[in-house]
Amino acid sequence: MTHSIPRLHPGRSFRDATDYLYRLPRGAKSSGLARAGEFYDRLGTPQDAVRTVHVAGTAGKGSVSTFLASILDAHGWRVGAHLSPHVRSILERFQVAGAPITECAFLDLVDRIAPVAEGMADSDVGMPTFFEVANAIAFAHFASVPVDYAVIETGIGGLLDATNTIRRPDKLAVITRIGLDHTDMLGDTESAIARHKAGILPRGGHGIALRHPSREVRRTIATVAQERRCVLDQLDDRAISCDISAAGTHVRLHDSEPMKLGLEGRHQGVNAALALRAAEFLAARDGWSLDPAGVRDGLADATLPGRFERRTTVDGQQLVLDGAHNAVKLAALTSTLQDLYPGQRSTWVLAFKDDKDIDAALAALAPSAAGIVATEFRETGGGTGAASCMPARKVAERARTHGLRSIAVECPIEAVTMARLVAGDAPVVVSGSFLLLSAVTSVLEPARSAHR
Repeated sequence: MTHSIPRLHPGRSFRDATDYLYRLPRGAKSSGLARAGEFYDRLGTPQDAVRTVHVAGTAGKGSVSTFLASILDAHGWRVGAHLSPHVRSILERFQVAGAPITECAFLDLVDRIAPVAEGMADSDVGMPTFFEVANAIAFAHFASVPVDYAVIETGIGGLLDATNTIRRPDKLAVITRIGLDHTDMLGDTESAIARHKAGILPRGGHGIALRHPSREVRRTIATVAQERRCVLDQLDDRAISCDISAAGTHVRLHDSEPMKLGLEGRHQGVNAALALRAAEFLAARDGWSLDPAGVRDGLADATLPGRFERRTTVDGQQLVLDGAHNAVKLAALTSTLQDLYPGQRSTWVLAFKDDKDIDAALAALAPSAAGIVATEFRETGGGTGAASCMPARKVAERARTHGLRSIAVECPIEAVTMARLVAGDAPVVVSGSFLLLSAVTSVLEPARSAHR
């Protein structure tokens, strides 16, 4: 009914505009790409305005996108990056030259796009969703700047993701690590999920994929590439050497000298290698040369909120903020904790959406956990899915079945306070959802970034 259509009223503020976006439909029934395609057509197809790298995968999308944007920026290109989700401000989703969009530019774009979205409310495909409108803001922003390259991260999957409306024949597709997540939407096997991720491969174009250990998954991606006559380059991570210590994370690629990474963890070596392979392809295709110093600077300067973000409170408590929300990401986070804090077990503050495989998640983090403070978050904040927060009580109960001491504290700020009281010298890890990181921002703002 038309009275329920979100409206953006005159005289709006930045908060009004963000509230408007959060009132848009979430997880509306799938219309394939029909709704997103019609929406972007009505806006003048901004998704096809600039050269684009399209990134999909279960884990590593944000890191690969950030590394690649930083490498390109270090070579003098103006680069737009569309990342999700955000941690502290919706402006983080729309970046040019490593800086978020300004409030003024954001408001202008929402003013321009909202009437088009509202005009579709009575159409056959219906009102665009939050994610579709967020994509439109990114596409329109990058087209108007304009940028030389856009790096676009998928939301969920790939084949039916709204970002897969990009039709440029020169789109470069990059597929990162694949594992089990969003199984209710993408399928309950890694091969089924791989087919969705491979859905971003451009017809007659080029794709770069991380070589998966499963032959069946590799075959699935190769089959999609063959069907689309897409040249597929598979990166073998067995040749990548990555070390992590108090001095930071360093990767060795192509028998080069070790290069420092701005993002921490052994798993970031693979993400950096994928980004570099993409940059090498773009340089060869578009007629410019990679500069070793530019590569080194780009990898070292990469920053991304909520990915092993180390902070220290004013009273000296160490905190690690990481939005890891599936078993693949939590296993990587656990490995990094063990590398940087050998012999220590952390107290974790955890909250999950209720569509997550909590047992797989808890099994992945158990080796590094001394105990769990389970908590909750509210849905307001711009997530990509419709799932609600899992009750803290359920998280605590499941943690106990994995042999972990646990307590439920529904208020996330109180949960962090509780964890700090019992953590001792070991760090407090806040994880399970980017929405949890957003929820605890107010108590963490007095903290300062840890020196690396």
